[in-house]
Amino acid sequence: MKNVFFIVVVTVIIAIATVILFSQCSGGGRRGGGTTVENENVQIADTLPPINPVINIYIENSGSMDGYVKGNTEFKNAIQGLLVLLKFYYGQEKINIYFINTKIRRTDTQTDLATFATRINALWRLGGEKIGSTELNDVFKMILEKTDRETISVLFSDCIYSINGKDAEGLLLNQKNLTQDAFLSRWRQDSLRLATTIVKMNSKFDGIYYDKDNRKTTLYGVLRPYYICIIGNRDVMIDFNAKIHLEKEKIEGFENKYILSTGASDNMYYSVLISTDNVGRFKPNRKDMTSEYIHGIYDVKMNNRSRDGSSKFTFAVAVDLKNMDAEEDYYMNPVNYVLGDNNFRIKEIKRVEKNHIHPSDWLKINAADPTHLIVLEATGAAISNVKVSLKKQMPQWIEQTNIIDDRDIRNNLNKTFGIKYLIEGIAEAYQIIYPDDKFFFEFEIKIN
Repeated sequence: MKNVFFIVVVTVIIAIATVILFSQCSGGGRRGGGTTVENENVQIADTLPPINPVINIYIENSGSMDGYVKGNTEFKNAIQGLLVLLKFYYGQEKINIYFINTKIRRTDTQTDLATFATRINALWRLGGEKIGSTELNDVFKMILEKTDRETISVLFSDCIYSINGKDAEGLLLNQKNLTQDAFLSRWRQDSLRLATTIVKMNSKFDGIYYDKDNRKTTLYGVLRPYYICIIGNRDVMIDFNAKIHLEKEKIEGFENKYILSTGASDNMYYSVLISTDNVGRFKPNRKDMTSEYIHGIYDVKMNNRSRDGSSKFTFAVAVDLKNMDAEEDYYMNPVNYVLGDNNFRIKEIKRVEKNHIHPSDWLKINAADPTHLIVLEATGAAISNVKVSLKKQMPQWIEQTNIIDDRDIRNNLNKTFGIKYLIEGIAEAYQIIYPDDKFFFEFEIKIN
């Protein structure tokens, strides 16, 4: 009988020890990195390696690019500025620099990356290399072939198609289709979720410009656009865009930016403000609110005393656009939005400033750190739920930059021949792969 009792006691002790050991291994897994078990859902914690992709820089050195490297130009300064940032965030050993035209040629980057731009002229035509024009779509094919899930490709180019013939528009359409094919073929090969950023830059140009008929125009010390095209899998590009800011205060010569990516921001923060920038009165709906946000309102009372025809009902929504895959000029423009019905319009979009937010509203939203306010205005007395969506479409600056007859380039120095067709080719490839991916974000305010 004593033996039985002893066995039972030992068994219980072992069971208790097993439970304690399991609890320490699972519940305390964050200390050493491992897994956590919570509500029977296994969550990975601290086991994923940091994102540290290879960065390949490609500088097109065809004849049309020669004018950007003569003297001290914004083009050189932009290369140097970008390399300094990349070296800091990713490390020199992860960065490769190439010249690209009819082929890819690795440059000598054994010395400090920060000094590369000052040596670029000596490396530009190494070995007597002579390149007239480059087929832009061949350049993209070469770069895309070397872009994988852990590689980001950065191209410096004037992004001008080389055509030969009188029907400029027809030839540009043909080139656009070839651009689309280059991106679609890369997607088909590896099913990558590519994101592409196209940045319009400006730099002094002192050299020969070749127009659509291949006629030469010599330009002295004028400002001309060129482009930085950044391509990578979406996961590494999100990290890249969070670290590397190409705006004017960081990179010399920046003018505009267009980001093409896949997927909408499903978890974007938004909240109605009860006491800021509103006309009329309403209450928060407790069913659609937490301590951090308000997604629904009710008991709406319009301002019916207005005699000057001003708004009878407006309210503001705080939104967080910090990680938005769009340039600020784009999402600050109401024309780029779609509202679910005609009951409201966007009256204003502005940055969040604490001193303009009512203290009670600030208390609710301040932990989420929203960046902008979207002020919605009722267009009539009929009010219902309002859905706000930011469309994915080409920004206006692309059409304004495009030109299809560049024979008088001296009077069109800020234009780029056929740039709209190039960007359309890339954008339409995205639309084919992701036909339902039409918005950067959507949110809905419920109104009872």
